[in-house]
Amino acid sequence: MGIIKKILQFSKGKLLKDLGLTMVLQILARIFQMVGVIHVANCLGEYNGESNKALATAQYLQFIFTFGLDIVAVRHLASKSFKFNELISNVFTIRLIFYGGISILWFISLFLSDLTENEFQLWCAAILNLMVLGMNFQWVFQGFQRMPMFSLIQSITSIVIAIYFLIVFKPGIMMGADLWVMGIIQALITTGAWVYIQRQPDIKLINLNKVRHLWDLVIEGMPNWIFGLLYNTLITFGMLSIKNLTTSSQFNHHDDSYGNLSRIAMAVQAILAFGGSVIYTRIVVWSKERDDFFMRVPLVCMGVIGVGVIVCSILHWLYPWYYPILFPAEIYQSGGPFLAVMIFGRFLGLTSGILVWSLLAYHRDWVAVKCALLPVLLSVALHFYFVPLHGLAATTLLYVGGELGLFLCCIVAFVFMKQNYAKEKL
Repeated sequence: MGIIKKILQFSKGKLLKDLGLTMVLQILARIFQMVGVIHVANCLGEYNGESNKALATAQYLQFIFTFGLDIVAVRHLASKSFKFNELISNVFTIRLIFYGGISILWFISLFLSDLTENEFQLWCAAILNLMVLGMNFQWVFQGFQRMPMFSLIQSITSIVIAIYFLIVFKPGIMMGADLWVMGIIQALITTGAWVYIQRQPDIKLINLNKVRHLWDLVIEGMPNWIFGLLYNTLITFGMLSIKNLTTSSQFNHHDDSYGNLSRIAMAVQAILAFGGSVIYTRIVVWSKERDDFFMRVPLVCMGVIGVGVIVCSILHWLYPWYYPILFPAEIYQSGGPFLAVMIFGRFLGLTSGILVWSLLAYHRDWVAVKCALLPVLLSVALHFYFVPLHGLAATTLLYVGGELGLFLCCIVAFVFMKQNYAKEKL
């Protein structure tokens, strides 16, 4: 009866309302985005894999220089353990220094490299996307539990980008044209959002007088940074490695097919990540205010897994019908049977994220790192043996296997934390 009562409370609570609104907006945006991605893939042709590689590199660098500050900031904002105006100023300043510096160094290295004009333009677009990703303002809205508003902003951005792709792009477009459009539009939105945030009372975005105090935040964020780096390696390693590891002629174009799978999966992940952002902040609040914390978290996890099983079962059942429509070119057909598997990995990732944030709420940051270390390293190592033998199938299954391993490790860590918490209360 207790579990049923909790489920009924969830159905009437603010969490479900915020989650529903956020997800609906993101689903609408990602439908447009996926249509745009498919159109871009057909327009870029053989250059599609190059855009995927450049964007994945920008995302990887963004994780490297995040230093876990987003998670630290959200935790402080949600628990009200730090003055919000000082926190916003501190995090914005250090992120501007980090990403501005790496962008300048990256541009200099490109300028000194022996690249063709098209390749140079492609990687310059990647630099722009790095800056946009690095200066993202999501953590401010997330910490203040205003994710529906952030979701609305991001949804409008995604829809505008997709419409531009559909109207303007034609087959034979320049390498990296999609990254330029994405970077410029998102840069305009990001700049506007930070201008809006700065106009709020007592907020000053750049405050170099406080730089010496930033070190404590960086130290606090280190375990979260390491976890993020490990997880980003798990979800991007397949895209970065499959082209080099599939040397057999029987795996021709598997990198192109996997690239499209990854783009669709990333669009789904964006939807799930927005829902997760609503849940993660609430978990921090629950840890401070709710006695039923250790019951609420498993209920949410079961709900996510249940939805994932239903959605992915439908996708797998229908893929012979819709996949050839989405990707009529024969070189992409090998990815069809693996789309549902890839997307289920994203649902596992969201569930692991919920458990990880439960650990973070009680400052078990290094425990989260230990949960990720073995599954990620094992998944990456096995790529070098199985991908040359099985191509796309191996890459997809090793990614999902890594997600499953992380999920199981997080369950074990959560159970141990629950037991220790119960002993401490005795």
